[in-house]
Amino acid sequence: MCQTTLSRRQLMRYGALVGATFPAAAIMADGWSLAAEAAPTGLAIPMQLELVTVTDTTATITWFTGDPGDLDEFGRPRPVQADGRVLIGTSPDPRTWVPIAASGRTAYHYIEIRNLRPRTTYYWRAESGGLPALPGLPTPTELTSGPAPATFTTLTPPPGREIARVAWLNDLHFGEQVAGLAYSDSSLPGGGVPAGFPVDPDHPYWRFMGRGAVADARRLGCTVLLANGDLSNAAETAALRECRSTLDSFGTLGLDPRRRDDLIRPGDAPRYFVTRGNHDRIRDLGAHRGLVDRFEEHFHAGFERGTQHFSVAVGTAKARYRFVGLDSNDGVSTGVLRDSELAYLEAELGRGDVTIPLFHHPASATASLTAIPPLGGGLPQDQARTFRELLGRHDNVAGVYAGHTHRTNLSRNVETGDVPYFEGGAVKEYPGGFTVVRLFEGGYMVNFHKTRSPDARAWSERSRGEYYGLAPMYLLGGLGERNWTYAIDARRRTRATGRQPGARPVGG
Repeated sequence: MCQTTLSRRQLMRYGALVGATFPAAAIMADGWSLAAEAAPTGLAIPMQLELVTVTDTTATITWFTGDPGDLDEFGRPRPVQADGRVLIGTSPDPRTWVPIAASGRTAYHYIEIRNLRPRTTYYWRAESGGLPALPGLPTPTELTSGPAPATFTTLTPPPGREIARVAWLNDLHFGEQVAGLAYSDSSLPGGGVPAGFPVDPDHPYWRFMGRGAVADARRLGCTVLLANGDLSNAAETAALRECRSTLDSFGTLGLDPRRRDDLIRPGDAPRYFVTRGNHDRIRDLGAHRGLVDRFEEHFHAGFERGTQHFSVAVGTAKARYRFVGLDSNDGVSTGVLRDSELAYLEAELGRGDVTIPLFHHPASATASLTAIPPLGGGLPQDQARTFRELLGRHDNVAGVYAGHTHRTNLSRNVETGDVPYFEGGAVKEYPGGFTVVRLFEGGYMVNFHKTRSPDARAWSERSRGEYYGLAPMYLLGGLGERNWTYAIDARRRTRATGRQPGARPVGG
């Protein structure tokens, strides 16, 4: 029964109570900012500490300050603004540590430490109000290795010159109405299982998360962006149009038609490419219109004519990486790799470049085994095995990039030896970020970054309450799954078969 006398604030509060997960929607109003919602005073206990990013010269640490004595209607500490800082040193003696960075007054602390030395172990502590920040729920890796470590070791860059930086983004979900659903069913309380978080229509999280990730990718020096599926909620025209506009703020879709080759060189204007996810698939609009592909309407310029796949090389004439984007959907179902896509991939591998295939659904053997039901893990096992066997016949495969699971995960498979299979955390919700891949002549470095705008930090903290509060255990991944390097010679061309000696992971 509808009650038309409810105010918008009351309606959003009711929606949040139905979701029964967190209070953000209960306090939304016109002009409201999620980051500004934190109380200016109160008991500020630092918690939810996460060492997110470790590169060769930087580290990023985040935490939250809240009042455990002032709980919201869902039993979560209310956010309280407080100063924050990180102390760091190369000695285990805390008396030698120095305060190297500060966050200012906020409830959502995000500190990026710069000018570190490669391959160096650092000891550190994050604190607010003189109290050390405490870790939240451990990830599966941390269950065996311990919580956020009191030390970290910066990565060693791969050999050779750095030739490009590529941003990997997935699961933006523009137009989504409810966050945190593993299974969507509008007839269920909260919109599905588990009960989800209703979006604020005037300040949707997917808008500021998507825009923030794109802006951060540019800030970090990326000149190529790969958006790997689920750009929209359900291929809605308005959502795809806004997502296209957001990605256009990074650069131009697809290759430059004036070029005779497909190589993006250092100094070229920024370019981006997309793949299609299950949320972007062809829709059946009924008897009058039948199957409609709205995704093609908005992103056809990024694909080879008449297809929804692409191949692009990034680097120089002497050292380059090839990214081959495939469509893991067809006109009937989703989570499939058609024979035509596999044939296209094999032809591109035959060109001899060091190659990284990407498509939305994971193809690793561990994807389905470690997925949380009813969320599917990836391709059917037989198709995934066929894909891996194809890769195993070539020695120029440098990795496989997928989305879909919304988690950060790194695995390997017997058919392809040390080739890394990477699943990227979602842009639109916790852990709320994207991956920067720095390409070197002798390998590449992978680093996951949380989006750092104030509202993005606040939403990432709130949406950690997804999946009954267990989201961090599943979605964040271990430190070595978010930050790692892989050695492979990008100057080498090959058409031979068999594994390449010396292609191996060297960090993480």
